[in-house]
Amino acid sequence: MALPVLNDTPQYTMTIPSTGKTIKFRPYLVKEEKVLLIAAQSQDVKQMMDTVVDTIMSCTDNVVHRTDLTTFDVEYMFLKIRSKSVGENAELGMKCSSCETTNKVQVDIESIECNSKEVDKIVRITDDISIEMKWPSYSSIEYTDDETELGFRILAQCMKTVITPNSRMDLEDETDESIRTFLESMTKDQFEAVSSYIEHMPQVSKEIQFICDECGEYNNIEVKGMQAFF
Repeated sequence: MALPVLNDTPQYTMTIPSTGKTIKFRPYLVKEEKVLLIAAQSQDVKQMMDTVVDTIMSCTDNVVHRTDLTTFDVEYMFLKIRSKSVGENAELGMKCSSCETTNKVQVDIESIECNSKEVDKIVRITDDISIEMKWPSYSSIEYTDDETELGFRILAQCMKTVITPNSRMDLEDETDESIRTFLESMTKDQFEAVSSYIEHMPQVSKEIQFICDECGEYNNIEVKGMQAFF
């Protein structure tokens, strides 16, 4: 005799930031939470991100393909799923900007949004050469604990096309080595012009206000990124 099904899984809706498409999702279950905890304990960035995306796929019945998800889609969608799975409030340890005492602050995860800004996708680096940019797909990035190297890899994946007066070169047809050589051949000003595109990438963030328990200082701190809310 088969064991009974314990719960009817509730369904919620959310909007994918990069496409504006509204999809249904369910909370993650104990079996999925266990895998997430194991991945978090591993301290392996790639394993953690792969597990997060696997959870998103399971909780949305694979209605979107993982290669279509941008990095900020993954962050936003996982936080929405988490808020319905373990509670809409999370307790964060926030350091006071004055005395640096760590305060326990309750944060409403459900209210976290993915903030975006208007940004020009064409970056001119010389009089004759421009680069068409795009938001990077989660699956295209090789994750690493080295933040400098990770930023470099994300930037390489943000470049879509190199445009000259006589041609448009699709960088999907180029090797990783040639793209890196192209980036490393830039001047400091050119590199900063291309890098500024990443600075405008949509990201999950929330302004958190609290009064320090130790010194009474009022704090207004912007918290960014999925990892900050764990």
